[in-house]
Amino acid sequence: MNLRSLTNHLEASLVTEIESKRAALEWIEQLERTLGGYDAEGFEGSVAAGASLPGTDERNAKRRKRLIGELAAAWGVPEGTLTLGSIARRLGAEGERLDVLREELRELVASVLQRRRRLSSLIGLHRRVNTELMQLILGCESEEQVHEGGSLVNAEA
Repeated sequence: MNLRSLTNHLEASLVTEIESKRAALEWIEQLERTLGGYDAEGFEGSVAAGASLPGTDERNAKRRKRLIGELAAAWGVPEGTLTLGSIARRLGAEGERLDVLREELRELVASVLQRRRRLSSLIGLHRRVNTELMQLILGCESEEQVHEGGSLVNAEA
């Protein structure tokens, strides 16, 4: 592949990663809304919807690594020295789109990580509240005693 073709493939790979991160961010936001609204059915639906998210992260990472390796070989530099930013700089004006995509992906990844931490905290809060309620209802002094009494089962399932 020539340099322009490699760059086009790398840009396409970034577009795919961006779409994947956007979908993940939308899913996390949906989970947050259902948790914040105490919507158990909506939460279950959101969790189920997450199973249909495309698992493209590993595939995209391998593809990007391969393309960067081919660019490194074309430029005669060690593979580990190239980053998306350095590739964009080396390409000059032809690397502007790559740089824009790189920045967009960076921002999306940061947003997904931030929202995942927030969601994790929210889920932990719900778990603690539910455990405390069960302790009060059952008259237990510890969380372990709550679990000794058995498990709650969804009778509708």
